Amino acid sequence: MVRISVLAAILFMTGCVSIASMANSPLVINQLKIRSAGYTGCATDENEISNVNPRADGSGTWNATCKGKTYLCSQGSSGGHAATYSCAVAVN
Repeated sequence: MVRISVLAAILFMTGCVSIASMANSPLVINQLKIRSAGYTGCATDENEISNVNPRADGSGTWNATCKGKTYLCSQGSSGGHAATYSCAVAVN
């Protein structure tokens, strides 16, 4: 499985696409659904992803919504090591 941050960095550096345009690609959205599932307690396909905000360093944030609850999720930049992910219920 290709990590989103590695793929985003390669595409951004080669000029193929911008990170912002890639943020809403089906591949990225599917990966964010998978990463969010363990935190939301919902199956992958039940998570709706929105507000994807990637950064060039591989970190970023997004919202995962499931069963009426919205979660703020993040991916930490890890300097070449495995990325860390977390989600918490967003306060409205």
